Amino acid sequence: MVAALRQEPVMVQAPPGAALAPATETVSCGWESSEPPNLGMLDREMTGAGGADDVSRFYADLARSSGWQAYGPGSHVYAASKPDGTNCTWLLQVLGTADGTYHVRITYTPRDLRPTCL
Repeated sequence: MVAALRQEPVMVQAPPGAALAPATETVSCGWESSEPPNLGMLDREMTGAGGADDVSRFYADLARSSGWQAYGPGSHVYAASKPDGTNCTWLLQVLGTADGTYHVRITYTPRDLRPTCL
């Protein structure tokens, strides 16, 4: 599953002039609050991408063309979800930081940590 996520267009393409750092993977085996966990996450830092409106439009077009469904407004630059083919969902978030960088993140539920989706 992680190999498929690493090949998603939203993880390998960036706006013109932007640079993507290597993807990092994080896996958690539980949670400490009442919120569901982000059991698995791929994250890529992006620099040189321009303003948030341009980044949002770029990812909206790219995500839509590769099967993602957009979320409404929130604290993110862009967010969408996509079924993973096993009754669970991947969540894409593009988050901006104060220093003008962005993080492209996909959270997922690793198959070996769930009998059914959370």
